[in-house]
Amino acid sequence: MSYTSEEKRILAVTSAAHFLTHLYELAFPAIALTLRDDLGWTLADVLRLSFLMYLLFGLGALPAGLLTDRWRARWVLAASACSAGIGCALVALSRTQAQFTAALALVGLSISAYHPAGMSLLSRCVRRRGGALGLNGVFGNLGSATAPFIGGLLAYAFGWRAAYAGLGGLGIAAAALTLLLPIDETSVEAAAARPAVSRDGSNLESFGILCVAMMLAGLSYRGVSLLLPATFEGRTTFLAAALEHLRFLQEAKVRNLAATAIASGVYMVGVIGQIVGGHLADRHDLRKLYLLFHACSLPFVLAMGALNEWALAASAALYIFFGLGMQPIENSLVARYTPERWRSTSYGVKFVLNFGVGSLAVYGVTALQGDAGFQRVYLALAGVVLLVCATSAFLLQRSRGSPALNAPAVEVLS
Repeated sequence: MSYTSEEKRILAVTSAAHFLTHLYELAFPAIALTLRDDLGWTLADVLRLSFLMYLLFGLGALPAGLLTDRWRARWVLAASACSAGIGCALVALSRTQAQFTAALALVGLSISAYHPAGMSLLSRCVRRRGGALGLNGVFGNLGSATAPFIGGLLAYAFGWRAAYAGLGGLGIAAAALTLLLPIDETSVEAAAARPAVSRDGSNLESFGILCVAMMLAGLSYRGVSLLLPATFEGRTTFLAAALEHLRFLQEAKVRNLAATAIASGVYMVGVIGQIVGGHLADRHDLRKLYLLFHACSLPFVLAMGALNEWALAASAALYIFFGLGMQPIENSLVARYTPERWRSTSYGVKFVLNFGVGSLAVYGVTALQGDAGFQRVYLALAGVVLLVCATSAFLLQRSRGSPALNAPAVEVLS
């Protein structure tokens, strides 16, 4: 079944917004290096400017979801892109730490609205839900993978102020596109021919179990993503050795450049995972797929704590394949276990758990690392993944009497 012209417009709007959301999320660390040199601050001082941005990126998802359930999703997406663009423009004009903090906080709060609004719009209005969520996830993953390159390149070529001004222009242009494209937000779920998944309280129970799994998955994924560049810098040499022959590169920065390049390449594998996960979600039981993808990721987390060079890179790529390939399956499960009228709020809950609670991994990673390197941290993260698998298995067992769940839309009764 191909997408209708209406569904293609929805995919275009949500995919562009998803790309920009993760571009804004991860461009700052790259631009921060140029900002540090220009202002003469320490890198720690510069990075601390982004604390509120990342905090609000997680916590803002729930109120954004509540707003979307009472307003049109397209308007929320347009407001998100426009206000994020204005926030970037204010960053370009900032001169004091307070101004930077406030402007970046506006960016974080603005982009927090994307996931509950965009996921809700896709899950309600596109019939091939799993494939659409997978394709949309590809663009988000491309935003994450290219953000360091785009941000660093713009800052290197034009300066950090011009870089943020350009990013601000992208947001305002995306808001205009969202408002100009005609989009019908009529839900396809009410017209679904199949009966509801459940007529009792079992959906609420299943969603509660899924919330625990999503919270744990957010902790493990954030922990791995924090460690990847440093792990590659310390335990891979193959790309750094090749780059050392390029005379125009500064020798002191080669290992860091090589590590970030390998990390970007690893995240690009997630694009394939998103496509595969979305394809499978339209054809198989979502509960079994969710357990399968998490179980498949477990050995690669353990391997990343012990391997080096190409074997380490391959293990990381396979972890990212399953870790990101799981996302359209997870997003489809949220849609299947929640009533359509509370869909955006449900996604808001999910992303508070994923991004908000997941941010606690920062403290866990630093506490466990110590002088022992990363092996102990990866072992702990593997333990968290094992808990995700156990929770996913419990979800499957508790809903064993329910019909097999796959992604096509169907109204869920509360």
